[in-house]
Amino acid sequence: MAATVKDRWQRRQIGFTLLELVVAITLMGLVLVVLYSGLRLGLNSWEGGEQRAEAINRQRLVAEFLRRQLAQSMTVYQSNDQQEKAVAFVGQPDSIEFVAPMLAQLGQGGLYRVRIELVNNRLQVHFRPYLPRNPNAGEEQESVLVEGVSALEWAYFGPERDDATEPPRWRSDWASSARRPLLVRLNLAVRGEPWPDLVVALAEGPRR
Repeated sequence: MAATVKDRWQRRQIGFTLLELVVAITLMGLVLVVLYSGLRLGLNSWEGGEQRAEAINRQRLVAEFLRRQLAQSMTVYQSNDQQEKAVAFVGQPDSIEFVAPMLAQLGQGGLYRVRIELVNNRLQVHFRPYLPRNPNAGEEQESVLVEGVSALEWAYFGPERDDATEPPRWRSDWASSARRPLLVRLNLAVRGEPWPDLVVALAEGPRR
């Protein structure tokens, strides 16, 4: 009898019972699930961080381009349809047009008529060489600045006439043909996320 009990105890030491194997496999599965969940969370966080960094970098580049072009824009005059002297500037709620030097990678030297507008949820810049006697001369080129634009609004600040008596205020469009606004503001949202407001002072400079 004693030998039989001893043999059974030795056999139990050699291997695992079915119940022990089931418990071990279950615990191992739980550990793998926890490890996999942590790995997926880490990968999702990494991808989300890369996407946010790319979006912030794109936002910075676009803001710098717009700020530079607006700050370098010039006060130039041309004759309108009534042969009157009018400033080469058009300000609308969804678009803006002005004369400025263009970046070297986009155009050649000289002045360009630049138009920035929203087309099919894309913020585009259109430009052509500026010729005072023929504003529509030259081939117009375009470049996409931002895709997925969900909201856009330009605003303009300043007196519309040199002899204006009312204080300057923000306007949704610029109707003056005598002068340009003092400030330009852009409110922009991309895929529902608002970007920081862009406010640029327009240098008066020499009138040409």
